[in-house]
Amino acid sequence: MPKKRPAGAKPRAIERHIQSVYASMPKSERALADRVLEYPNEVLLYSATELAEVAGASKAAVSRFVKRLGFRDFREMQREIRRAQTTGDPIFLTAPPTTGRSTLMDHLEHDVSCLRQTIEAIDSAAVEEVARRILSARRVVCMGYRNSYYLAGYLRRQLVLIRPQVSLVPNAGQMLMEDIADLGPDDLLFAVGVRRRSAKLGAAMGLMHDRGVPIAYLTDRRAVSTLQYATWAFPCQVRGMSLFDS
Repeated sequence: MPKKRPAGAKPRAIERHIQSVYASMPKSERALADRVLEYPNEVLLYSATELAEVAGASKAAVSRFVKRLGFRDFREMQREIRRAQTTGDPIFLTAPPTTGRSTLMDHLEHDVSCLRQTIEAIDSAAVEEVARRILSARRVVCMGYRNSYYLAGYLRRQLVLIRPQVSLVPNAGQMLMEDIADLGPDDLLFAVGVRRRSAKLGAAMGLMHDRGVPIAYLTDRRAVSTLQYATWAFPCQVRGMSLFDS
């Protein structure tokens, strides 16, 4: 797990608790962690039993999860989240849809809310640092898998308008290392990893991190283990109102 959170993100207390112990959690507790990271306000709305049901875990798993985070009991965790909520923290503005029905306007308002929360959580100083690195880097590489591949491709299309030597990986029919083996501290890697993330992304980020390559990471709030490799991290609010993300 990362000892230092990368620049670009403003961590909240509950997120820090979860991220510090996420790697040691069994599957049942990770299901709870993922749910709380995405909808922390549910901890206030539900009892321990109800939270277990919506996360697909047991009440015993909730008890272990709470204690692993350093709280005496479920109520103490609720109190800490309530304190954060009263400060107007945007992380508590998102809630899952309460009915199976939605309108186009509901989707629009939800997407606007996602954009607002994403922007409010980003450190503008980190954005400026990445912008300077884009201009000064020897090479810029945009990397993504699954759905993230198309986002990485769009990012690459924008960057080629302002500078040369911008590539998209992985390329069809090629090994990833054929395209990134020469990357070093003078380059920039844009890693795009929104759910569902491929394990290959974390492996590639870890390798590039060990080689000293600066990494700008565009991800979502569920990302935990891959954050340790990022020089700058930009968690986005991506949860949609239906089966698909925003």
